[in-house]
Amino acid sequence: MNGNHRRPSRRQAARQVLGGILRSLRQHWAQATFSLLAALAIWFVVQDVENPRVSVTFPEEGQPPSIVVTAENAGPYIVRENYSVRVVAEGRADDLAALAPADFEARVDVRGMQPGVEELRQVRVTSRRPGVRVLQVIPSQVRITLVEPATRELPVTIRRSGQLPAGFREDEAATTVEPAVVKITGLPERVQAVQSVDLDVNLSGVKDQAYVVTGELVARSATGTVETVTISPPRATATIRIGQAFVQRTLPVIADISGAPATGYRIASITIDPPAVTVSGERSVVNELTALSTEKIDVTGARAELRLVRNLVAVPNLSVERRSVTVVVKFEPIDVAATLTVAPELQNLPAGFARDPSRPLAVEVRVTGPADLVAVLKPSDIKAVVSLAGATAGTAAYPVTVTGPSGLKLEAPATVTVSLIQVLP
Repeated sequence: MNGNHRRPSRRQAARQVLGGILRSLRQHWAQATFSLLAALAIWFVVQDVENPRVSVTFPEEGQPPSIVVTAENAGPYIVRENYSVRVVAEGRADDLAALAPADFEARVDVRGMQPGVEELRQVRVTSRRPGVRVLQVIPSQVRITLVEPATRELPVTIRRSGQLPAGFREDEAATTVEPAVVKITGLPERVQAVQSVDLDVNLSGVKDQAYVVTGELVARSATGTVETVTISPPRATATIRIGQAFVQRTLPVIADISGAPATGYRIASITIDPPAVTVSGERSVVNELTALSTEKIDVTGARAELRLVRNLVAVPNLSVERRSVTVVVKFEPIDVAATLTVAPELQNLPAGFARDPSRPLAVEVRVTGPADLVAVLKPSDIKAVVSLAGATAGTAAYPVTVTGPSGLKLEAPATVTVSLIQVLP
């Protein structure tokens, strides 16, 4: 190989290949064109065999006509009756197998017609589906009567269906719909028959606080039949306010006590376990409650501790986390006070002395304690002792000590005045 020979670049190689293809096409263009035409012919033959062009009647005989005819150039008037037609259509079998009324547009020109005068007018139907051609309209003409439409204004009504989840409720006073009023237009008898213009709303499973629904409006008669009228505007938006109808709160429990303890006793304390219970129910019911109450507990004549299990009083439409609580009632004596006059006992009287009998001697003792003990207490149950150790003749104050039955509180002066006289042996 010659060392001075250069290898062609990629760009040069591409140019050489492209030039060869163009020379081949120029030399064999006739053969290429023939091949292309032959392929197309074969494709059309195969199509005609496997998916041939056929004609069908739509809707087929035995079914009602469903291609709705629309009036053109009616001006301020409307057609008294609605008309539908059928067609004979031609196309590929596959295209015709899935025809629908929306694949066709049917129109009738009512230009120049006078209201109330029936006329026979031609129907024109065109296909909206590529490859499908309308061969015939059945019937090709319809009898048309124009009338002057009636008009009314009606409020929009929300027509609800379905159920909100348990525990939720619609606040109808806060629910809104926009627009609130619409205009309906149509045949006089149908406009007159309309009882409501409804926005249908399904509330199944809805929990949104502000549930927004936009939809088509429907005119209905008093029996619920849908009336064919024109609604303007045709759509509305409802904002439905939804809140929880059931709420939870924790409420204290109070014991319902009846009767009175034994004489001289009172209730010292009431303990409830648990002291509060969680309840759930309708908001209006729960919000009115301040506490839950137990069934009555009779403490008549009681003086010892009571430990009882009591049910909670049921409240209609209210659910509680538990039905019963434990109540402990403790009692304590009622302290009362009384004053007793006690004759003291003199001790340690020195020899040769005696109490002056002309001077009365008594100790006032205030007794405090349980009413049942104080009620039966006698002066003799209290002992007052005056110590005269180191006493001399005359009048002087001497310490006094008082004692009494257990359970009582005694209060007395610290000293008592005693008069002593000297006696001869």
